[in-house]
Amino acid sequence: MYGLLETQLVDMSAYIDENPEIYDSSNLPKEVLNVIEADSFWCLSKLLDGIQDNYTFAQPGIQRQINKLKDLINRIDEPLATHLQEEGLEFIQFAFRWMNCLLMREMSLKNTIRMWDTYLI
Repeated sequence: MYGLLETQLVDMSAYIDENPEIYDSSNLPKEVLNVIEADSFWCLSKLLDGIQDNYTFAQPGIQRQINKLKDLINRIDEPLATHLQEEGLEFIQFAFRWMNCLLMREMSLKNTIRMWDTYLI
């Protein structure tokens, strides 16, 4: 599931001073692991509540996000928007995956967490 590992790493970082991506979580006490699991579940549930329609028939949430991206590009970078249109490139062709996986595949974990914190919470 997208996001569960990321929320666990963020939650774990509150209990350790090392990089959570390489830290061996078996070193943590069971009570701490239980708290991390509960917090991760709550955070992921909250996140998914806000994007449920991304994963229903016809994915209207993703369609809306792609349209917002297209409108934004048209407003702030007209030469890019014109170039994409001249090349016959539709935003759905490249932005669908971005919206579907919340940019997790395109960004580092650190940057993904920062972005999620900024625009999803």
